[in-house]
Amino acid sequence: MFGRHGVRISLCAMALSVASLGLAPAAQAHAHAPLSCSGEESTSYTPGLTLEPRDVAIAAHPAYTCTDRPGHEVSATGTIEGSSPGASCLALVSAGGREVVHYAGGGESVIRYTSAFGTRALGVYTLRLQGTVTEGLGKGHRAVRSIQTLPGALPTDCLTSEGLRQAFAGVELEIDPS
Repeated sequence: MFGRHGVRISLCAMALSVASLGLAPAAQAHAHAPLSCSGEESTSYTPGLTLEPRDVAIAAHPAYTCTDRPGHEVSATGTIEGSSPGASCLALVSAGGREVVHYAGGGESVIRYTSAFGTRALGVYTLRLQGTVTEGLGKGHRAVRSIQTLPGALPTDCLTSEGLRQAFAGVELEIDPS
């Protein structure tokens, strides 16, 4: 009915159709999947945190393990720069900041954090930052970052003129397309 030439064309067309159906959903799901990262970071305060409120610059260097779908992990590192007006050992509220996440497989995400909420209990400071990915992977998507900080030195450093200059934290980062 089709002849040899018609059968080849039909088989090639079917193969291409099946291949495109199988690859398109995976590629689309990967491009729009939420990204979930967890890890640790070292944070420094300049000048150090004391009992007296003062404006403080914050710099952090996280190391993450990220997943965008089950069974797929990629490592990432980041740099964060921000500020905390009126910060002290008793209250550290971020005025926002900027994070650049570099993924081991290539690419990066630049995140601008515009809101923050923090609490301190028993020496552990918990901070939740919200913002948007402004450049790179996930551009336009919402980002939420949660940090639980433990002092890198004795809390008595808050009583010195130099103050508490470094802390270590567990960190979670979610980049969600919704």
